[in-house]
Amino acid sequence: MFSNVAEVPSAVPNALIIGTGEYVTGYVPGGGSKSDKSCGVVGLVHFDLRRRGLLGDRILVAGTNGSKFPAVREHLSKLIDSRYKGLSSQFESFPDDNKKDPSAYLTALKQMTAGDVVSIFTPDDVHFEMTRAALEAFCHVMVAKPLVLDFEQHRELVKLAQEKNRLLMVEVHKRFDPIYADARQRLNSGLMGEFGYFYSYMSQPKFQLDTFQAWAGISSDISYYLNSHHVDWHVWAMSGRGRPVSVRASCSVGQANARFKDGRHCEDTITLMVDWENIPSGSRGHAVYTASWTDPTSDVHSQQHFYCQTHKGFLKADQAHRGYYVSTDTDGFKSVNPLYMKYTTDSEGYYSGQSGYGYQSFERFVTAATQINDGSKKAEDFHSILPTASSTMQVSAILNAGRISLDNKQLPVSISYSESEDVFTPTGLLIHPPNM
Repeated sequence: MFSNVAEVPSAVPNALIIGTGEYVTGYVPGGGSKSDKSCGVVGLVHFDLRRRGLLGDRILVAGTNGSKFPAVREHLSKLIDSRYKGLSSQFESFPDDNKKDPSAYLTALKQMTAGDVVSIFTPDDVHFEMTRAALEAFCHVMVAKPLVLDFEQHRELVKLAQEKNRLLMVEVHKRFDPIYADARQRLNSGLMGEFGYFYSYMSQPKFQLDTFQAWAGISSDISYYLNSHHVDWHVWAMSGRGRPVSVRASCSVGQANARFKDGRHCEDTITLMVDWENIPSGSRGHAVYTASWTDPTSDVHSQQHFYCQTHKGFLKADQAHRGYYVSTDTDGFKSVNPLYMKYTTDSEGYYSGQSGYGYQSFERFVTAATQINDGSKKAEDFHSILPTASSTMQVSAILNAGRISLDNKQLPVSISYSESEDVFTPTGLLIHPPNM
């Protein structure tokens, strides 16, 4: 399909962003987002990476409805160009402003050169086809979590990325939070003993259902959307030390269905209950991951915390409350977290959020892509460093198993492995039939 794409990459890549939603631009139906990401994340970070010379001059953005782009440009110009010294939100858009085209990303991909970077932030059910197309175009790819909805599709993309020697990375920025990273190292080191119990909770206020109304409960669910964060952290922390073996899911239903009133089935809250096996001892632990998008409005946009008990201690982190509070007549009382995304300027008026873990996720991806392009690294060198598709297969296994459980009267789903090869890489999912 992309035979006209050169296979010799330039070192510093140009970029294509697929998706135009809140996380990319901060723009939602009706205007700017009311969340903590009013000027977006993906676009802003890409523009600053270009300013710093880590990306090439060309940033392309592909959506499906070109009529959105004039309003998006106005929104970004107001919140980025007019606010930050020397920072431009200029981008090339696909499709044209007067057109609608669900395949516009394919047109944009034909503009890319081997070794360029593609970031995919679209509804979950189209991740697979878009990622496959980007890899076929010899691009390095970052995909919003979850990578895909189906575990077998994850396996297929891992194989394709290996064949193309391209970096395929999942955007799970909690890995770059210094507190979460420190907690991971403490658990993974083994100094705290084997894993025993893990609990996590992550939520968003119910008004976000209006932002996500085009896909919530239709093409994905709240577990794929939010549980993916802490499932990934736990999988990362247990790397080489354990594996998930069984998943059962439960849910709450009522608020979202009443809000949409269109007949869709959309869970309010989903809990995944996962049995873990410590390797090599064979001792067992268990985890409970819960996600909801029906929380009330509070001092934070997203509640997010975890507790992890080990044989020799425990770890506990509250990512929503960092001990920093701001109150204004306009926005009321808020617990803010500039460690994630810092939107204030430095003393000279420049954007100064480069140390935020939301920013670092993209910078690490772009830097790794450049190193692969210049030949100093291979894609496989990053499996133990970054959340690549190869190193996150357990994440997709857990999330997909949870959906299968919900769709099959909450029956448990086992995760299988090869005992003769890599005992940590899942090979399949199996529903447990009910006892007769």
